[in-house]
Amino acid sequence: MTNPRILIGKYRQHVTGHDGLPVLRMPKNWTGPTVERLAIPTSGECGPQFTGMPVICTSPLVQGLRWYKHSLNIQEVPVPPNGIDSLSSNYEREYEKWKCAPGHETLCVRFHHSVVEKFFQDEALRFDIETRFAHKDPVLSRLIHDLAAEMQNELPNGVIYAEGVSLMILGWLRQHYASTPQQGKAPSGGLSSAQKQRIVDFIDANIGAPLSLDSMASQIGMSVYHFARLFRITFEITPHQYVLKKRLTLTAHALRKCANKSISDVAFDFGFSSQAHFTAAFRRQFGDTPGIWRAKHA
Repeated sequence: MTNPRILIGKYRQHVTGHDGLPVLRMPKNWTGPTVERLAIPTSGECGPQFTGMPVICTSPLVQGLRWYKHSLNIQEVPVPPNGIDSLSSNYEREYEKWKCAPGHETLCVRFHHSVVEKFFQDEALRFDIETRFAHKDPVLSRLIHDLAAEMQNELPNGVIYAEGVSLMILGWLRQHYASTPQQGKAPSGGLSSAQKQRIVDFIDANIGAPLSLDSMASQIGMSVYHFARLFRITFEITPHQYVLKKRLTLTAHALRKCANKSISDVAFDFGFSSQAHFTAAFRRQFGDTPGIWRAKHA
């Protein structure tokens, strides 16, 4: 009897906390790539597997060996610390066996077509990545860990930041891992005056809401990928940096003018969902915590 194929990684267990639930769960209403933190037994084997979408994985710290069988060929693959596996959307294998030290975990990022389409629009159909194993790529490894930390901590820097990291991952894959050469030149100009004003007005009107790259790009009918690039050319900072700076400026004004309002309420009014994140960002911008800054400027 032939074993049914399963998605790569789905036979593994999620790393769980004391409550028995996965420590890394996708935030509510998140429409970006799926990130999983998976626990790997010290040894094991598995039958037929496939990807069905572009997938990247990295295994921090722990070393080991894997053996894959595909079309009668057996491939031995090392597991170096922070090595990257990039798997194309049509990758499959008939059998897998592995052996590694205790405590092995893998961070796995899956890019469903709807996610790629959201970021690339018309270019989504042409996007796929090459299959590579145990590839050393410090930039991509850092981005994967950054995105995983955002997911695990429930987006402390906001949706727009997590979308920005996702976009950097996709852009890096597009530039360095694409299975076919990517066409087109990088844009040399920025947003038009009308587009720029429309984006500024939209941000101002929604500064207290959970802004996203997707919502901003849709205002001027662009893919998220091209919008983010043109925004940076126009404003010389990323959308996340622009929104964060504007929110901090507004909260500083409110702290000075609204003496009876609590710091947490002021932070919430201007789109900060985490007071810890607000305090850290405010201190980086103004050199003092919100409480000390308010006392100095009362």
